[in-house]
Amino acid sequence: MTNSKKVLIIPCSGIGKPIGTVSRETTYEIIENLSKERAETVCLALLTSQDKDTMDKVKNNYVVTLDGCAKHCAKKNTEQCGKIPDKNYMILKFAAANPDKKPQGIIDIGISGKALVDTVSDTIIKDIDSLLKDGR
Repeated sequence: MTNSKKVLIIPCSGIGKPIGTVSRETTYEIIENLSKERAETVCLALLTSQDKDTMDKVKNNYVVTLDGCAKHCAKKNTEQCGKIPDKNYMILKFAAANPDKKPQGIIDIGISGKALVDTVSDTIIKDIDSLLKDGR
């Protein structure tokens, strides 16, 4: 039987912060280039405002949240809608574990920031594979 669920990647907003940009760029890399057919995203603001269609989508699919800081906005807003994320990642932990992969700015994260996006994306792709394979 084919799994009809998708994996929703919900990044933090992190507006004005390089790590927030990494969170969003990671999401775009996955949904546009690495896993188009299996992953998509929803707008965190719609989730926060409890938009019914967005909440239904979150409740009926797998969810991976990407948080940039200890406020855990993506995770907390997902939980507030009644869904425990299947996976939650703190982008700062990836940055700390990979000090040579540091975003260089907010708008343009540079080559080393892109390398961090690639590292995070590789991890999440494995989670997508696992979630969809397990079909839980």
